Amino acid sequence: MDTTSTNPAPPAPSPDEGVQRLYARHRALADRFCYTFRRSTVSPNSLPYVLFLGNHSSGKSSFINYLLEGNSVQDVGIAPTDDAFTFILHGENERDAVGPAALEMLPEELKQLNNFGPELVQRVRVKVRNRDVLKNVVLVDSPGMIDASEKSISRGYDFFGVIKFLAEITDLVLMMFDPDKPGTTGEAVEAMKGPLTGFFFKLRLIFNKCDRFSSMYDYARAYGALCWNLAHALPFKDLPKIYNCYLPGRAHAEGSTLDLHDFDALRDEVVSEIKSANARRADNIKVAVNKDLSCLEMHVRVALRIRRAVARRQWSARAMFAGGTLLFLAADFLVAKACGFSLLTLGVLALSGLVGFALFGILRHGVRRFLEQQVAELDRHFTEEYNRELSLGTRDDLHQYWALTQPVLAGLLRARWRDLPVFHWGALTRLQRDLSRTGK
Repeated sequence: MDTTSTNPAPPAPSPDEGVQRLYARHRALADRFCYTFRRSTVSPNSLPYVLFLGNHSSGKSSFINYLLEGNSVQDVGIAPTDDAFTFILHGENERDAVGPAALEMLPEELKQLNNFGPELVQRVRVKVRNRDVLKNVVLVDSPGMIDASEKSISRGYDFFGVIKFLAEITDLVLMMFDPDKPGTTGEAVEAMKGPLTGFFFKLRLIFNKCDRFSSMYDYARAYGALCWNLAHALPFKDLPKIYNCYLPGRAHAEGSTLDLHDFDALRDEVVSEIKSANARRADNIKVAVNKDLSCLEMHVRVALRIRRAVARRQWSARAMFAGGTLLFLAADFLVAKACGFSLLTLGVLALSGLVGFALFGILRHGVRRFLEQQVAELDRHFTEEYNRELSLGTRDDLHQYWALTQPVLAGLLRARWRDLPVFHWGALTRLQRDLSRTGK
């Protein structure tokens, strides 16, 4: 009789834990090259997030209340009713929190909102509600986007920076429009051109309140205006799908001849996507970590290329300065030997010092100008560094990663190029090996 006992296999690590290990494995390399991860933490086993964006009165809060059923959770109205980012979580004991207390209730990855300053922190709100839909998803409401009459008007914090951060974290982004402002709100257009770039695979465009149209002709005019405005805001030849919907139980336009049956089906499709957001979370995290590590690899490779070029120019300048210094010392020695200690000797020494100081300044300025030239030619360095991959024509993602990496790297090289190492000691090779395993 076989009495050998078998121990159960250890449970497989969750995708979140695997992501945490990848970030921890390459954090030292990122620190050495002054790279900041876009999503530095992933809260283990956290729920997916759904972010609602749109101009005020587009129906964001009403849609959230519809999802949650029962008593209203979010205030609604035609005028702006809320200037906060509201996170609606599940809990048996319902309660509200604002500011630092609200931030403490959020998962670790969302606590980075603290980096946007106290003006933003005071506009973070958490609402805990005992609703079934919240057992599978966290809903995030946002301040209504507006058209500021002057560019100098500010919210007191980096609004688009917060949008970009949340778009990185969330798993589904709903951008809502209404008949009164079909894609014309300045902040909405700027958000699609800026912080939402690179996250369009998460974006769902919703044309809300379609029950307010009195006829198909009325609807077609507004829908055409929305498509026209989106065509100028989105970098696509073909517009993505637009979900035309409305919320039931409200007074429709008087005398309307518009058939709302198709709008009901599209609303149900949006609700289904929200409720099944958990199925998208693992894929979104994988996309995010691959993008983050790919940008790190690109950041390191191009930074090394330029840092080494500048180091060679720097060593050449130092060699020239050392040669010049030796030449001056030899001249001073010959003059002192021939004339002894005299005014001529002192004059030659002083002149040598001035010339040496001037030479040092000229060489240092030359290195700085060389650096500026390399930064101005960052696109060339990228093309030459990735010549093999680009020539094969199989890596369209490289240009997308470069669009994210280039402005950050340019600023870093100008401000802190001396802090960058000249060698990577195998860390880059390990990063490339991990990227090949996870799939770029």
